[in-house]
Amino acid sequence: MRIEKAHSYRHAEAILERVFPKEKSEIEGILQAVEFVKLPHPRERTRNGRVVSVKSLSADQTNKQLTEAFRAKKWQTKPRIISGSKSELCADAKSGKIQVEIQFGNMARWYTDVFKFLLSYSADDIEIGVLIVPMQSTANKIDENVAYYERVIRELPHAIMGITIPIWVIGVTE
Repeated sequence: MRIEKAHSYRHAEAILERVFPKEKSEIEGILQAVEFVKLPHPRERTRNGRVVSVKSLSADQTNKQLTEAFRAKKWQTKPRIISGSKSELCADAKSGKIQVEIQFGNMARWYTDVFKFLLSYSADDIEIGVLIVPMQSTANKIDENVAYYERVIRELPHAIMGITIPIWVIGVTE
């Protein structure tokens, strides 16, 4: 996959470059090394007799490959987001004070990812959140109403008073 764009909310990228350069480099390397998994038989999604999308990429299989790539770099995968808590909420990957959430699912799920960043940040378990989402053109190949970069960066700045954690939003494409 290719990193198409990145958005640095609350100076996240600058903090990563200065304080966590190894982790930043690993994230970039993992994303560039893993390819989106193509479906063997693309499927058209129709509504009212009209094709609304052609599903040709597998979010689940791509997520599995990304999880394995993070694990191979010695990142924790599926760690609880709050250490010492009974909460069952888990992150996708974590290394030290960096938490990664990969969102190739429904648009509503990226809000949950930000909530998980906030919980971890409030517990002083992380300092930076990294949200990986597809660009809109790639999201359309995954399914309908999939979270996508352009919408995330359009909406995120409106929460500046409530979302205080630095978040590096990465838009990827096939």
